[in-house]
Amino acid sequence: MEVVVIDKKKEEINFDHLDETIRQFVPSGFRIRDKEHRFSKMIDFDSVRAPFTLQRAQKSIGTLGGGNHFVELNEDDKGNVFIVIHSGSRNLGKQIAEYYQNLAYEQLINVKSIKEEIIERLTKEGRQKEIHEAIRGIKKPTIRKELAYLEGQGFKDYMNDMKIAQKYAELNRKAMMDEIITRMDWKVIDQFTTIHNYIDMENMILRKGAISAQKDERVIVPINMRDGSIIALGKGNADWNFSGPHGAGRIMSRKKAKEVLNLEDFQNTMTAVWTTSVAESTLDEAPMVYKPIDEIVENTKETIDIKHIIKPIYNFKAN
Repeated sequence: MEVVVIDKKKEEINFDHLDETIRQFVPSGFRIRDKEHRFSKMIDFDSVRAPFTLQRAQKSIGTLGGGNHFVELNEDDKGNVFIVIHSGSRNLGKQIAEYYQNLAYEQLINVKSIKEEIIERLTKEGRQKEIHEAIRGIKKPTIRKELAYLEGQGFKDYMNDMKIAQKYAELNRKAMMDEIITRMDWKVIDQFTTIHNYIDMENMILRKGAISAQKDERVIVPINMRDGSIIALGKGNADWNFSGPHGAGRIMSRKKAKEVLNLEDFQNTMTAVWTTSVAESTLDEAPMVYKPIDEIVENTKETIDIKHIIKPIYNFKAN
């Protein structure tokens, strides 16, 4: 998530122009840019060890993902306007994840490679007499593919690529922000970043569905496209791995949402927000599919100190 406070108030914003600008200059869904954004040069693509599509990755910096990814303008109780962007590492992250998940599974079920690793390790340690017994004890592991894990060089390669992908995701959000700010001729008053679904390399904490919430760290927790986001400070609670929630969380699957919700109800609940993104294609992102904000406020007391809740005045999703 990238958050920026701008020098404009709600009544000064031309929402038609903003929507046209985003649709023209921020490709979304499966679309990519015609030309690379200048931030693309800041990524060391040559150091990525997994196979990936270079040109697509280069032209995807500055693009918005589908699903729950969004560009929003929000307002606080003092009339300050925030731009909030939620997007990730696009297809680059997907390709990296799939490559290493496949590699992990292949390595775990490959008994030959396990034997070779044992022989090499025990030989280096001068424990050749133990090799025969160690090999006899090998059993072919039975594990679900999605639970397969990496060790050794594979793990090192994965961490290398994850670090690059996480930097890529951050620059992707900043590139979109750059396009909007520049083309709307706005000024940045304040800015901060909150990351979720990532590996904290410094502290070796994997945060899936979570964010860093170190003591006094400023964070944002999105709720839904009607109720906005929570701005808070982390409490640095060690019992919660210095972490907090990354969002409201769904109470309804995408499939279920399409089955039980209707467009009219979706439209009616979004009347206070300027948007051209309320459609059948985004029905699975309606506010009703997420946990209510009161539940989130109540269940975050041990991890974050809520400062204020910002309310949407504009929302854009891929549609």
